[in-house]
Order: sequence, then structure tokens, then C-alpha cells
Amino acid sequence: PKISILVLLLELMIYSAGWSSSTLNLLGTIINSHQGSSIIDNNALSGAVEVAGRFDVLTILTNLLIISSLISLIIGSIVGLSQIRIKRLLAYSTISHIGFLLLALSVFSKASVEAFIFYIIQYTITNLDIFAIILAFSYIFKVKIIKVKGQQEKAYSEDKSRALALNLLDIEYINTLKGFFYKNPLLSISFSICLFSFAGVPPLIGFFAKQQVLYCSNAAGFYFLSIIAILVSVISASYYLKIIKVLHTYPTLNNELVEKINTGTSGASSTVRTESEGLATPNSVNNLNGSNLSTIHGLIIGILTLSITLFVFNPELIMQTVAIIANYLFNV
Repeated sequence: PKISILVLLLELMIYSAGWSSSTLNLLGTIINSHQGSSIIDNNALSGAVEVAGRFDVLTILTNLLIISSLISLIIGSIVGLSQIRIKRLLAYSTISHIGFLLLALSVFSKASVEAFIFYIIQYTITNLDIFAIILAFSYIFKVKIIKVKGQQEKAYSEDKSRALALNLLDIEYINTLKGFFYKNPLLSISFSICLFSFAGVPPLIGFFAKQQVLYCSNAAGFYFLSIIAILVSVISASYYLKIIKVLHTYPTLNNELVEKINTGTSGASSTVRTESEGLATPNSVNNLNGSNLSTIHGLIIGILTLSITLFVFNPELIMQTVAIIANYLFNV
């Protein structure tokens, strides 16, 4: 939906530019063809040209996009600092990225449209990879319960030596990812690469997308917005690094997980213990086996992660495609 709205805004900018230039050309032609004529007041026509140039649709849309870009950049970065839920944090991160896209669109030159389309492509790839990895995390995140007390003890009294595998189907809090690097290093590294790309760390694809937008913004004279965009990129990098820090922290059984397990029974509380009284040791982490991750799912994550990482070695395909699309739009 966001990409559809952005494409609609791009089309509005293109048609507004065509309408504004056509109106000014028409008024200019009328003035030139009636110079010195008493039929049409030349002063009135000159005033009409001035009014059309001052209140044309393209200028109004550009100002609205600049204001929206500034608000999106600030809100998306600052409010995201206080989030503890990973999907809500990614939502505010998306608001910040929309700010970059609106900044490129407000410049509205051939280079900025190329930067706009390229930013959409890299954002789509990275965002799809991030949520594919989060989904993969939810598949492989299994906790072995060694001992259960309460009403469930009777249900498992016949086989207490067998651990109960609890499968959490949703990664809700950032702290839920604590210690995932020790569970699955490859997925954790892929997740870190995506977050670094969102933060604009070179030589990942996200760095080149932000670089192009800022270059076009400076070329158009939007120096204030460029400074704001750089500052909010630094701010947003802090909460991306927070996720990476949690991901690579030594694993423990966090309070949210214990609360979910305790409230998962039918009205009665239960006490949950892992192999080391609430701590997940390296051995117990290695024993958290069982994964529903399919081969196709893993292949998609691998292809998307390689595209983000290895873009710098072969950028011609995407960049030439973006240039062809921008040339087509401006020629139309």
C-alpha cells in the first residue's frame, strides 16, 4: 500500500509539472500573439501569468511534500527510540524511510526520480528480508520446559523426563530476540546486515540509496532538509544497533517469555524452569532443536541478503533499470 501511494504521488507530480508548463506556455503564446492589441488587456494577461506561476499545482505539491518529509523524518526517528516492540519499531522506521522518499520526490528532477525509484527497490528488498527473518525466528524459537508445576503436572506425570517444547509463533518484544545469535548465527547475521542497511552503513545497498537522495537534495538547495536527514539517520541507527546488541547478547530466559508461559495455562499459574534455573546455558541453547523453516524460505532469505550485501560489486542491473524507468517517465 505504501508503494502504491508513493507511485500515485509520483504520477501527480508528473502530471502537475506538465499541466503547469502547458498553462504558462499557453498564456505566454496568447500574450505574444496579441502584443499591442486593444482586444485583450496585456497587463491582465501578464498578471495571469504571474498568478499561474505563483499558485501552480506543482509548487503547492512540492511544498506539501517538503513539510511531510520533515515531519516524517523527525517523528519516525525520535518516537522509534522509545519502542520495545520490534514490529512497532519497524513501523516507525518505515515512517523515517518515507521521509527520505518524500524528500527525493519533492526535488523532482530526473536524478531525484532515479533516487526515488532506487530507494523504493532497496527498501522493498530489505523490508521483505527483515520480516522473512522474523518469521523464521518465530519458527525456530523453541524453549524446553524441564519441570512444570500446577495443574499441568498431572498431565505430564507419566513422562516427566520428556521436555515440553513450547513454540512461540510471534516475535513481539525486542528482548525476545536475546541470544538468537547462539541459536542460529546465519539468520542473526542476515538480520544484522538488514538493520545495518536500513541504518545506511556502507557498502550495503541502503547506504547508496540515502546517498543519492541527499545528493539530489543538496543539488536542489534543500540544505536544511539534508542536515535533518543526516541527523535522523544517526538517531535511527541507535535503535537498529540496540536490536543487534540484544541479538548478540548472551541468552537468558526473559521475563516476557516466562509471563507468556505462566499465563498459557487454563487459569492456574505454573512454574517454569530451564536446565539451569531460568538461564539458558550454551548446552541448553544448542539443544533447542526443531525447526519448521522450509528450504524455500531459507533460499529467499539468502538471495535477499546477498542482494543487500553484494550490490556494490554489480550495481549495473538495478541502476540501469532505474534510469530507464526515469527516462520513460520524463519523456512521457
